Amino acid sequence: MKSILQVFYAIFSAILLALAIPNELIPMGCPLLAFIALIPYYLAIKNSNSYKEAFWLGFLQTITTHLLSSFWLAFFRDFAIFTLGASAIATGFIGALFALLLYLPFSRKKNEALCNFSLYKPFHQNQTFKAVYFAAVYTFFEYFKSNGFLGYPWGTVSSAMYTFPIFTQIASITGTYGITFITVFFNCICAQCFELFTDYYHVDLKCQKNALLKDYIISTKFFAVIFGVSLIYGIIQYNIPRVPVKQITTITVQQNSDPWEVPYDEMKNIEISQKLSLEKIAELKNQNKKPQLIVWSEGTLMSAFPSAVRLFEHMPESLPLKSFIQTSDTPLITGASYRYTLTPLDNTKEPQRKFYNSTLLFNQKGDLKGYYAKLHLVPFAELIPGKNNPIVKKILRKLINFSSGWDKGDSLAYFDLPCTKLKDYSENPIKIYDSNTEQITTLSNQETTVRIATPVCFDDAFTEAMRPLFLNGAELFINLSDDSWSCKKSSEIQHFVIASYRSIEYRTTMIRSTNAGVSCVIDPTGRILSSLPLFESCAQTYDVPVYPRNITFYARFGDWLPLLCILFFLISSWFMYKTFTPTDYNSYERKSKHYFVKNSQ
Repeated sequence: MKSILQVFYAIFSAILLALAIPNELIPMGCPLLAFIALIPYYLAIKNSNSYKEAFWLGFLQTITTHLLSSFWLAFFRDFAIFTLGASAIATGFIGALFALLLYLPFSRKKNEALCNFSLYKPFHQNQTFKAVYFAAVYTFFEYFKSNGFLGYPWGTVSSAMYTFPIFTQIASITGTYGITFITVFFNCICAQCFELFTDYYHVDLKCQKNALLKDYIISTKFFAVIFGVSLIYGIIQYNIPRVPVKQITTITVQQNSDPWEVPYDEMKNIEISQKLSLEKIAELKNQNKKPQLIVWSEGTLMSAFPSAVRLFEHMPESLPLKSFIQTSDTPLITGASYRYTLTPLDNTKEPQRKFYNSTLLFNQKGDLKGYYAKLHLVPFAELIPGKNNPIVKKILRKLINFSSGWDKGDSLAYFDLPCTKLKDYSENPIKIYDSNTEQITTLSNQETTVRIATPVCFDDAFTEAMRPLFLNGAELFINLSDDSWSCKKSSEIQHFVIASYRSIEYRTTMIRSTNAGVSCVIDPTGRILSSLPLFESCAQTYDVPVYPRNITFYARFGDWLPLLCILFFLISSWFMYKTFTPTDYNSYERKSKHYFVKNSQ
């Protein structure tokens, strides 16, 4: 019966967490559910009888959460075996391994029972330590699964908190991991409260009851302090007046094309994007305004550049791309593929070719001025290890009709574009922090230009991509994405929520230009300033504000909190190991009995 209850706890926790994260039933997610979703999981780990049981409970909870919250990965056609199947199994086993770490303070049942009602007990039996430890290890888990080659930052606790904007503002200090830590800590407090209610009526001595209450009150006070401070900070940051110093009038196009269309009609999608752009240009003209930038989504142009430049001097037939840009007299940023060829000095060797999922910049004359190559590729979908090996190629072609895939970008790229100046920089010069030299320098010739970074799709979910882009000069983020292959609103919204945290972390405006949603403008607090409806062919214009660059605490120090959690885990594990001896527990038991006998008299 107990085993069935344990399994129920794990699955119920997963269901609550999946419902808390943006989903088809609750599109924007539910913070309230996130604050209780891990209570059953805490109880399941705490009541486990062995490491083996904790391992499989962790596997069950994690894989269920992944399957329920990221079910849309199954819509990635032939790659579903990797995107959903492999990712679910990998995430499940990562969660199972971390469940072993979560179980560590609860692993000595007899010794724990000795100390349940004691004032004298080892530090790792205190409720405050257990709550902090559980929250720290869970934060470490989300950090581990969200970074690196196999990183998958979807399905996290923080992604459920978008509709609690006062709380999410601490991301500028801690990143999303501070949100996770505090939320999980609250779950632990609630679970301990449930245990307190059960244990309180199983003891007779008043001093034992007081010991239970005191232990719980300390942990509650600690949570109240950190949560209260985070809310005060959030209220200040969310409501503080922010005055833009520049603005750029932008047209964002959402063509809503079918990425699974066979054959893919590139020219048709370009014509749709052109039509929507020209409609917005006409609207601005009626207002005596002119656009300063047009943005199309990821994958709009599929022909490989720079060789395709000549093609688009004549195509599409209705209005060639170059002619369209010249007619609009506006720079264009669009998603495209880019082929880079490196010719070796040795003529006997073949040229090295790389294919990038990239963004391109065309100036108002229609000339290609630069490209940015995606830095973080989707593992086993865009980037497959050993893809150039003949044996691996043969297997992949048979299994998923795999051709070549993409190559990872290896450099930062920015686009400097004209914009409207709203403030005289001579009074307050803009400063840039260089992460390589750790020096602050003043940028010159920035009076009427804005430096734009264009992370592609998955890039916006990773610190390793976004932080260098910001620290090395980005004043505005433009994220080009295409999640329309998922066919589900929850997929689009989950990606948007993750992207919105980058605006908060770096206090930088972000434009999202997507094929089907969420296409929007996000301000430095995560607010949506303007947006387009999901899965509709449409466009929008907006005077996008650009704010003074300020190096936030998170920008300067990066993921310091999960690293602190790792350090806390290592130190506390060492101390737990040192105190896991019968002698120590007998000593604590004698002190506790002496105290209780003395006070009961």
